Amino acid sequence: MRKDLKQPVPKTQSHTVESVVAIAKHPIHPMLVTFPIAFLSMVVVADGLYLWLRVPFWAELAFWLNVGGLGFGVLAGIVGTMDMMSIRVVRRHVSAWNHFIVAVMVLAMAALGVWLRLPDPVAAVWPWGLLSSAVMALLVAVAGWLGGTLSFRHGVGVYGDEEADTPKGRDL
Repeated sequence: MRKDLKQPVPKTQSHTVESVVAIAKHPIHPMLVTFPIAFLSMVVVADGLYLWLRVPFWAELAFWLNVGGLGFGVLAGIVGTMDMMSIRVVRRHVSAWNHFIVAVMVLAMAALGVWLRLPDPVAAVWPWGLLSSAVMALLVAVAGWLGGTLSFRHGVGVYGDEEADTPKGRDL
């Protein structure tokens, strides 16, 4: 048998990196980002429903989803930035900086959406509201993908290293 076949398969995940901003070791940033992801990705859906049905409720819902997504996004961004700036190994990951930059772009698009919709949510939908919400939904997907890469591939913002926490010879 060839020697190179006996080599262990290299891990694609590094050791886990605990979040600094956490409650009982539960990282806060991943808990908070679910709200802006849900809210901001649904703005384009509400815009589409308004354009299809012509019921003002959907345009107003798009406005409030945009406001809620922006508010929770700013809060999640502050917590995420605190984690990123507090942990040196996180700042070394290119995907952390990419996630940060795209998340700032998401917040900028959310702020633009609120600004566009504030005077009249119904009139703002076509064409600029729909265009900005579609771009924002795409950016939310990219930011979420990059954040998932940080958590699932690089172990950033999760519980501490299981090998270090588990006593040797014992499975929990």
